[in-house]
Amino acid sequence: MQQRRQHRPSGRSIVFLVFVAGTSFYAGYLSSSSTALPLGKNDGAFDNDSNGRPVEKLEDCHDYQQRMKKISAEVNRRVADSTITIRNSSQNRKHNENTNKNPSFIQAMARISKHELMSAFDNFGVATLESPLTDEALLIYNHADAIPDKLLQSSPAVNEYEFITRIDNVTEAIQNCGSLNVQFTHTPVGFRPQCHVWIPAHNLPAFHVDRWMRFSDATTNSNKFNHNAPLQHVGSITTPNGVDRFDLPAFKTLISAHWKALLQFFENSDVVLEDIRKILKSNGIKPPTAKQIKNDTLAHEAITVMTVNYGQSDLLVNFFCAAKARGLDLHRVLVFVTDEETKQLVEGFSKDLGVMVYYDERNFAALPKGGEHVKYGDGTFTSMMFAKILCVLYVNLSGYDTLYQDVDIVYYRNPLDFFNDYGSGSQNFDMIFQHDGSSQPRYAPYSCNSGFFYTRSNKKVQYLLTSLLYHGDLIRKTRSHQQVLNQLLLEHSSLFGLKVKVLDRHDYPHFPGGYHFNFDHSTMHQIISGELKPYIFHMFFTDGKETKVKFLKQFGEWYVHEECTEKLVDSANNLPVSHCCSEKPLISCYYKDKPSTIPCNDSPPHDENGEPFWKQ
Repeated sequence: MQQRRQHRPSGRSIVFLVFVAGTSFYAGYLSSSSTALPLGKNDGAFDNDSNGRPVEKLEDCHDYQQRMKKISAEVNRRVADSTITIRNSSQNRKHNENTNKNPSFIQAMARISKHELMSAFDNFGVATLESPLTDEALLIYNHADAIPDKLLQSSPAVNEYEFITRIDNVTEAIQNCGSLNVQFTHTPVGFRPQCHVWIPAHNLPAFHVDRWMRFSDATTNSNKFNHNAPLQHVGSITTPNGVDRFDLPAFKTLISAHWKALLQFFENSDVVLEDIRKILKSNGIKPPTAKQIKNDTLAHEAITVMTVNYGQSDLLVNFFCAAKARGLDLHRVLVFVTDEETKQLVEGFSKDLGVMVYYDERNFAALPKGGEHVKYGDGTFTSMMFAKILCVLYVNLSGYDTLYQDVDIVYYRNPLDFFNDYGSGSQNFDMIFQHDGSSQPRYAPYSCNSGFFYTRSNKKVQYLLTSLLYHGDLIRKTRSHQQVLNQLLLEHSSLFGLKVKVLDRHDYPHFPGGYHFNFDHSTMHQIISGELKPYIFHMFFTDGKETKVKFLKQFGEWYVHEECTEKLVDSANNLPVSHCCSEKPLISCYYKDKPSTIPCNDSPPHDENGEPFWKQ
């Protein structure tokens, strides 16, 4: 929701930092007090164990507790003095043109509930930030006028370990802030104690975070943490072991090949766009009006976009058959195929289902057809990411909002209805994603799933998609469309104000997927019982097509007769859809520890020591 603030005098620029912190500001304070504070001449002496971790000698000192109490008392005294000074200087701030006379960069700090803060701003677009260490956020006020009345009226903290006042009401905490700078940070498992540095810069602020870490000297050919080594500048997704998850592509092997692909795209883009417009028009879909094209704030007609090769086409057929069994309309679905066989297949189904198909032979002919054993991140999977980028970009450039989805999805209800009903909510965001659920730093902070997302047709989204296209060589190097997309979302959100929304799996349970299938059996039981009526189910978080098919069959979401899956092209040309698609799900048991519409307790477990989904 949109936050409202009380009226403040105009013409003031108040800088406000919000740091969603882990152990680095609260739970980590006590540990850092013994390693980071200058306690005395000899108090900072440490040895290193075999893993390079500092072994504290302070615990052997008899006066350790006494010195810690002195430190606590001194911190409390300074906080109290600062609070009194700020309170006195701010009582007349309404009468002063510039009350920020204090040269101190930080005027005050406060702690607030992270959950309340995220809720007040619709999670800032990201999914819920779960942390086992803290549910607090740290607020830093850089201007005396930004300090909330609640903080000025509060007494100094009395608990010797609570040096920063907590404000329970988020609205009160930010009531005087004229601008808001947001940074997400954490201390992941395996990282050593970290510090944050904020450097005042007159009219030269930066909205990026540079990282420095202590690694062994490069001459030792070791990237292990070394407490005695100097801090070195590293990439933002560098692991504790010194692995940069954004290893850059080489020119000869990847960059030059990507340039050739881009050249092919540039030379044929106008022809392809015209082909797409004709296909949409022939299916009765209205083109965008001149007013819609000119005004980015207006809603556009939405098209569902998919891309597939022959190796994954049986998953596509199951999507068709599941939608047919539920009587759902697919005439707004446009499938971009990457080979002639799959084109024939989709054409066979289009007669009954109204689905559209397009084969961009100029750009897709060289892509692999795939097979049964394609897995996330392998060569075939990565090559298909180029088609995934282009199909969304083409339709978006044609003036239509797009809903992109992978083929391992089944509909319960048409998700376009959700985005239409989302109304003003969806129109407040440029891109809306299903929550992936992965907590890997390379997907932070959005953790968005690139296999199901909605984009509005506007210049911010089109520039993001164009940038993603230009980064195709990096996608091939990292073997992850999702990793590169997440980082570009972060950059474009900060630089251009791109509004991104992730449908958090807790707040939006109507978009479940492989995360729930593997880790949230409570939600799966609700779906099976009919208590929860989702829009879709997306079988991500599952490695390989063969496993996905088994999971879908067991879950009761497989609708394709066996004779059709064995020879899809012939079935599309020679068999009617009614013969290929089952009206009811074709259920088979494979694993007792995975969700199933019927008990499969006689089947083996999929996971080691997996507990049965159906308890006896």
